[in-house]
Amino acid sequence: MFLIFINELAEVLDRAGVKVRLFADDVKVYVQIVVNYDVDKLQRALDLLVDCAQTWQLTVSVDKCCVLNIGSSSLL
Repeated sequence: MFLIFINELAEVLDRAGVKVRLFADDVKVYVQIVVNYDVDKLQRALDLLVDCAQTWQLTVSVDKCCVLNIGSSSLL
């Protein structure tokens, strides 16, 4: 049953324009930030992730979440 939820989440996030990778019960969401629109796109994807989690009554383990910034940017 969990596979149904996680696969739907991957499809929703993919439509949001971010890259999604799944491994077991982990989801990686990432996007290359080049312009300000990319920041908005990532935020929209994270909002969709929260919406899906609330809809399906799943929890997001905030303690296991992290941000990886490679390079420097004046956008953030």
